[in-house]
Amino acid sequence: MIPRAEFTGLILAGGLARRMQGTGLRVPSGQTNQHSAMPGFSAEREKGLALLRGEPLVAHACRALAPQVDRVLISANRHTEQYSRYGQVISDDPGLGTDLGPLAGVAQGLATITSAWLAVMPVDVLGIPADMVARLSDGATRHGAHAAYAVSLVGQSARAHPLCMIVHRSMAADLQAFLQAGDRKVFMWMSRISAVPVHFEDNDQAFANINTLDDLEKANRLCSR
Repeated sequence: MIPRAEFTGLILAGGLARRMQGTGLRVPSGQTNQHSAMPGFSAEREKGLALLRGEPLVAHACRALAPQVDRVLISANRHTEQYSRYGQVISDDPGLGTDLGPLAGVAQGLATITSAWLAVMPVDVLGIPADMVARLSDGATRHGAHAAYAVSLVGQSARAHPLCMIVHRSMAADLQAFLQAGDRKVFMWMSRISAVPVHFEDNDQAFANINTLDDLEKANRLCSR
């Protein structure tokens, strides 16, 4: 088992949230986002600051990941002042290029940490298991791998969650080279570094995604019951 102190957490909140675009962020009556009055803020475009149960998604992500790691970083490229209320913010390295997707956030995380391992989750994923990092570390250790990622099992179906991962700091140079070569597909890089899948079959709600405004509304309705 890799000790918790060897892990820095990274919440990926730097994306453009294109699927969240709509006519307005519809949240249950009475809920107000403390960030909504700030200049330039739009929860439709800034998924991590959209509300679930009266708190931004980034707060839920921090609460889920923080007990599993030594400290938490937040990858964000906009509204960094708002995100900094929840943890240290890091932004993508412009030297790697633009519009590189979530791996740009992972690359900056690997370039920033002093711990041996980085534990990653997207800001829009709900219900990560309380032992996600421990189980991923067990999988990586058993296979002698430098990375591991989650696969949820529901009935006969398996769904991979490659951005719910752990990755060793020694992979930083490889990821930078991958991005500089013009590649950006997460699975392509995970395959390149021989990341191992780790199965999670405890809860069919684990790793649920908030991809659209409708997903957010449904999650808020479920929470209000």
